[in-house]
Amino acid sequence: MPAEAARRTHKKLTEYQGWPKGIYPMSDGWVPPCYPTEQELMEYEEKMNARKKATLVKRHLCVKEPQLEQLAKREFAQKSEYSMMVYPIAEGEYSGEGDDRSYYVVVFYEPTKKSKVERAFKSAGLALADYEQVVVDPDSKQAPEGKFMWAHGEGEAGEVILSEYEF
Repeated sequence: MPAEAARRTHKKLTEYQGWPKGIYPMSDGWVPPCYPTEQELMEYEEKMNARKKATLVKRHLCVKEPQLEQLAKREFAQKSEYSMMVYPIAEGEYSGEGDDRSYYVVVFYEPTKKSKVERAFKSAGLALADYEQVVVDPDSKQAPEGKFMWAHGEGEAGEVILSEYEF
């Protein structure tokens, strides 16, 4: 392993993916002892480069409170292999109180899992096939989309992000 590390081109510490952004290293090269070593940074960079992103599609729909209660359960989402972002709709013309409360939902899943996800939504009383399927841009700058692509690539589907703001 040391010979392998010696053959690699040495980078400045600040060029590694895992290097915390800030004022270090100082002009004399000093860094706090709690900062990662060059070896740790190389291992982290290799790990990050080995990850794979899944190709995802998404669908946009509105659901009511009882449907969301079933669909937002982490175990249910993991079993059905989808992730979703949920935005509450403010009370008014399009959303009521209690069971009439409406939510805007964006569902993410791998195209190969389409029938499994559609069955899960059908069990909640929703026909997911009625909504347009859109491919997620692999270079998306939206943090949740990137997070879902990496998670699905690692086989970790089932995350539900509920917005704290009403729309």
